Amino acid sequence: GLHSYAMVGATVSQGCDYVGRIPANVKFMREKPLEDGSYLSYINPSGKLRKKGCQPLLVRVIEYTIEHPENAAEQLTYRLITSLLDIEKFPAEMLAKEYHQRWKVENTLDELKVHLLGRKTHVRSQKPREVVQEIYGWLLAHWSVRVLMFQAATNAGVPPLRLSFTGTLRVIRRAIPKFQGLQTEELPFFSIG
Repeated sequence: GLHSYAMVGATVSQGCDYVGRIPANVKFMREKPLEDGSYLSYINPSGKLRKKGCQPLLVRVIEYTIEHPENAAEQLTYRLITSLLDIEKFPAEMLAKEYHQRWKVENTLDELKVHLLGRKTHVRSQKPREVVQEIYGWLLAHWSVRVLMFQAATNAGVPPLRLSFTGTLRVIRRAIPKFQGLQTEELPFFSIG
């Protein structure tokens, strides 16, 4: 809902800037094209807000296309709106890259909270020290899965980003009973060399 007049107005009134993705069905008029390929447009208030005297809000729209990594013929088109109007300081290409970088962080949080934990429970610990310890345990488990993914990808000669985190977790969970019966020196994860 970041493309709504109310959301944009509330964000700007707090003195904040924003960059947000807008759905394909939301259309913006090209009021003024900019040198970096983006353009200026307005978000108009709803009928009730217009009657109260609310004025349209100026936004910058950035449209860009990303080729699918597996299939160059398939392209994904994204549109962002932002209050960052200075194209010298905030070029469209930089904002597009940073927006997608942000989603990599969101994906990591999703891996941690949803897939790794596999539950919707909050931190179980009751004392601050134990909360920190539990969070460190989650982070170490996530790091261990990612290291295993990197090693497997390197051995197979494929890019690590091609491997699925959830698929790797399924493989690990299926292998746990087998590894529980092994002696320490038989564990491949802890072998030297």
